[in-house]
Amino acid sequence: MRTLQEPPNLEALLRAEQRRRGNLGKTLRGGFWGLLAVAVLVASLRQAQVDPQTLWSGLPRLGNWLVRLWPPDLSELPTFLVATWETLAIAIVGTVAAAVLALPLALVVARNTTPSPALATLLRGLLNLLRGIDTAIFALIFVSVVGLGPFAGVLGVACHTTGSMAKLYAEVLESLPNEPIEAVAATGADRVRSFAFAVWPEALPGLTGISLYLWEFNVRSSVILGIVGAGGIGYELLVSLKLLDFPRLTTILLLIGVMVSTIDALSAWLRQRLSQAT
Repeated sequence: MRTLQEPPNLEALLRAEQRRRGNLGKTLRGGFWGLLAVAVLVASLRQAQVDPQTLWSGLPRLGNWLVRLWPPDLSELPTFLVATWETLAIAIVGTVAAAVLALPLALVVARNTTPSPALATLLRGLLNLLRGIDTAIFALIFVSVVGLGPFAGVLGVACHTTGSMAKLYAEVLESLPNEPIEAVAATGADRVRSFAFAVWPEALPGLTGISLYLWEFNVRSSVILGIVGAGGIGYELLVSLKLLDFPRLTTILLLIGVMVSTIDALSAWLRQRLSQAT
């Protein structure tokens, strides 16, 4: 007895074909981006002249240096302590100066507090430029302007940190809830009073946390500034490396390690206390 076959479900067949083509397209796109990533990595390795053979042949020299690092030479410890304090002072003054400059800039840049969107766009470009130039480059420029010494380091730290800090401050301000600001504005308060009574109390914990984080970062980066002539313990580090004076170098590295570890611990403790207080 002959049976009638059911007609094919054209809609289901169409959906299956669309899924197959979609999966094929995803596979081809994934393969393309994967090959592109591998090509960029290979080109980067060639451009960076990465040569494991050269590293291998230099390891005996590195081992010889490591053996000569101990014991440290403490005969110049007072001089190194003064230079370490100079490095710390560069980070402190540079960070405070950046905070003073960054707060008004952030108020103009943040979308919910800016008085002029056109001015905010212009300032965002300026902040990107400040963030894009490294602290050491700024310090090198200011060494040419104000001469060798820690002042050039302070200016370098302040310029770069102002760009980073103002951007992060602006993100904190934009994340604030609008209700308290609108409530204060509804009373007829001007911008200054709205900032004092609605924006500042809400934003203070976030702004303080960002300031502490960048201060901690600046302590580490200030070590490098001595290499470009901005003073501090970095200059003594450079002299030791040039002279291959390893006991002297060990003392400096130990001082840098103690300084950075202490600042890290202090900054983490302050941020924790701040979060508990809020």
